[in-house]
Amino acid sequence: MDFSHEELIETVERFVAGLIERAVIRPPVNALVLAEEHLGIPVRVVNPDPEDDGRARRRRDAGLGITLTTDMSAEARQRAAADGAARFLLPEICAKLGVQLGPDTKQFAAHLRGLIAPRVLVPTKLLRVALKEHKYDVPALHATFATATMEAVALRLLDLDSPCAITVVDDGVVAVRRANRFAVTKKLEAAEEECVERVTALELPHRARKGEWTAWGWPVPDRPFRRILIRSVRDDV
Repeated sequence: MDFSHEELIETVERFVAGLIERAVIRPPVNALVLAEEHLGIPVRVVNPDPEDDGRARRRRDAGLGITLTTDMSAEARQRAAADGAARFLLPEICAKLGVQLGPDTKQFAAHLRGLIAPRVLVPTKLLRVALKEHKYDVPALHATFATATMEAVALRLLDLDSPCAITVVDDGVVAVRRANRFAVTKKLEAAEEECVERVTALELPHRARKGEWTAWGWPVPDRPFRRILIRSVRDDV
């Protein structure tokens, strides 16, 4: 494919920003309203099928429609709507990039949808505006972008210029750890370990600075297990 990763991201950002501006959206972004009223994507709600493992819904959503089930949480409905918007924008973005969709580009299309959908719920321009007030306080940012999950809001910080690592810890086990300007493994730094210990013990946010790292930890509410979210920065970056 004759374009760089930077060109891909720039194209995605431009298309999503254009959509948000035309719809005159302010946070929190209601992806269902955006999809149905501004993109004309049909949305239907059906009863869950106990034998459906998810593949049936994906087949139903293979076109431009969005299918919700009555047992879906508000967060899940917003994710489904954001993915529907991503599928709507996909052909136009691919045309702009000179990519012809087909069997050979399924993996690329899935990757592209994974870039578009988070930016629908947490648009970059609106995120930068929110940072002026809330800095990198993830719970405060999540309150602004309440239709996205707290984890999704935190991971969007990796798409900005400020170097950081985002870690998700489930019941003491590192489930996700990513960084945007330096390499990381799943081994926690001392500051991050302190955050996990203190947040686990107190169920309250905690900031720690040890060695060459500063970390901020927060409990993630309403999960069926103990989830802790950490944003950390290296002092030398």
